[in-house]
Amino acid sequence: MADRKEPKRSQQHQIFLSYASDDKDIARKIADKLIKSGVRVWFDMYELKTGDSLAAAIRNAISASDYLVVLLSPNSVNSVWVQDELNAALSRELTTRDITLLPVVIADCKIPAALASRRYLDLRLNFDEGVDHLVEQIGLLPEIDFSILDYRLFENLVADLLSKLGFSDIRQEVAIEDLHVDIMALYPHIDPFGVKVIEKWLVEVKLYHKSRADLKSIHQLANYLSHLPEHCKGLLVTNSQLTSAAHGWLASAESKGRIQIRVIDGTELKRLLLQHKNLIYKYFLKSGRGQDE
Repeated sequence: MADRKEPKRSQQHQIFLSYASDDKDIARKIADKLIKSGVRVWFDMYELKTGDSLAAAIRNAISASDYLVVLLSPNSVNSVWVQDELNAALSRELTTRDITLLPVVIADCKIPAALASRRYLDLRLNFDEGVDHLVEQIGLLPEIDFSILDYRLFENLVADLLSKLGFSDIRQEVAIEDLHVDIMALYPHIDPFGVKVIEKWLVEVKLYHKSRADLKSIHQLANYLSHLPEHCKGLLVTNSQLTSAAHGWLASAESKGRIQIRVIDGTELKRLLLQHKNLIYKYFLKSGRGQDE
């Protein structure tokens, strides 16, 4: 791997801790540990002053935070306040993608639909170890700086991540008839009837430094899928985010059953990388380059 500059330490980031009032004791323990580790935490016990509007304070804290840590429990999943905070963050994430949401399970509960597809941190078995892991994740997030990667390194990162996620036979720069595909990979899994199924995926990798993933990116992958004789699924991986027009076109096409394209944007890509910290060391931290998990 070619050498490159070590990324500078990002400025200190702020965490908004979302929890139900009945879970305040656990939330306080988590907040205290984060604060002792040097993390800035917005926690209403410390920040609210007499006469402050709770609703306004929550909106302001979310708008000024980089990460939203949601504590999930039977209390919180039924809490109006937590749902409002969660919806506000997801709404902002869909428009500007500047909040990274980190779900944390602290008690047995049904995971909210809005978080069902996201990986979460589980504190139920070992609370102290789990909080240490949360602190580590928050510390690594600022190091994920896609701007230090060129296209080839970004494509290699995506290929390595696909391998960690269970894909096999991963091939890069594949020529299919007159088409050029960034990555082709297989995903074996067991269907509900116990039969092994092998899915073929075409993966387009888009690295942007200033612009956002637009309709052209989606159309290109959709064109590839439509020209192949065998059924394939599509995956677009980008460090950026889709434009609103691309989101709208993709939702319309999927509702009509025309294509199957999964998008991993920059925010989700960071969350996935946090589950495989060796990739963060390998691609973003000079001291860890070449390490294996």
